[in-house]
Amino acid sequence: MKLKVIIALTLSTACSAFALKGGHATTTLGRTNQASTHQPPVAFVRPNQQQRDSGVALHATSAVATTQGDAAMSTRGGGGLGGLDIPLLTYFALWYLGNYYYNISNKLALKATGGAAGFPMTISALQLGIGSLYGIFLWLAPDARDKPKVTMDDIIKMLPVAFCYAGAHSASVFSFSAGSVSFGQIVKAAEPAFAAVLSQFVYKKKISKAKWLCLPIVIGGVILASVNELDFAWAALLSACLANCFAAVKGNENKKLMETEGLKERIGTVGNQFCITSIMGFLLSIPFVLLKEGSKLGSFVESFKTVPALRSNMIASALWFYGYNEISTMTLKKTNAVTQSVANTAKRVIVIVGVALVLGESLDFMKLLGCGIGISGVFLYSIIDNLVKPKEE
Repeated sequence: MKLKVIIALTLSTACSAFALKGGHATTTLGRTNQASTHQPPVAFVRPNQQQRDSGVALHATSAVATTQGDAAMSTRGGGGLGGLDIPLLTYFALWYLGNYYYNISNKLALKATGGAAGFPMTISALQLGIGSLYGIFLWLAPDARDKPKVTMDDIIKMLPVAFCYAGAHSASVFSFSAGSVSFGQIVKAAEPAFAAVLSQFVYKKKISKAKWLCLPIVIGGVILASVNELDFAWAALLSACLANCFAAVKGNENKKLMETEGLKERIGTVGNQFCITSIMGFLLSIPFVLLKEGSKLGSFVESFKTVPALRSNMIASALWFYGYNEISTMTLKKTNAVTQSVANTAKRVIVIVGVALVLGESLDFMKLLGCGIGISGVFLYSIIDNLVKPKEE
């Protein structure tokens, strides 16, 4: 029981190690500081053979290297490995593994309390709260992460982003509690469709015709995947769609937020921005927890004390969630647009198929076909403007 929590904490520590002071460079929102003159160590990720509760365990130890400027990280003194970018590959591995294990431990925690009829809102809020505690620890620990210097005006401007972040997370957790994780992930892969509509009609940002033509592929894939879904539930579908709406608004609001003069410098690192958002998201979630599940919080406390599967998986899922989200942000900032599209597509496939196999969820032909079509449509949507641009010129 305790092993999974320790493992998740190890990953979170590995994910945040890049931001520590004392010889390590600090990745900021707008730039990367000068790298240390010492040769950076190489990170290692090694699967552990023990299996507990979720059927999987991971032992991760890492020391993270950084580079100068905005260039992608590279391995110095790589010996026989040639030009392989080991630190960046390690970041990708930690991101994928963190996302994978989060989905498993999150589902096990939800199952331990009765799924959608249990405490999905409470669990989602506590996941943000536990992750926030870890971020605060990094601020307080000696020689760890520099504290942000944001003003009250900055905090107020960050409220829309934090609210949408909390809403997207809570809706996703509810979707996973109401149906299968694989189905929820397939629907969530359709986020570009929601983002396109909001960008075009709400934020007045024009979407190219080529991107619009990709959306029927994405939507058609989701429909195909839903046809023979054994765990289909309207609550799961609608919650995943709501999560996509929140995520799309969050993306647009975050772009507006980052245009605030001097905000990047006051926040400092990517880790600081994510921690502030998590803290605010947790606080904004509390009224909704009390409104939806406040009358049965006593039952949740009793379950937390007496049900090891809930206690261990909820804490582990919180640490996985915080760790993989922070490292995914770092990783994507070190890659170009096409690499980001490929990475996100690969992550979806790994999580959908891997989690379904571990949790025993259905993977019939129609579901796999719909999944393949939908994710391919998302990938095409991400790169289509680069493909057709030469023709338009």
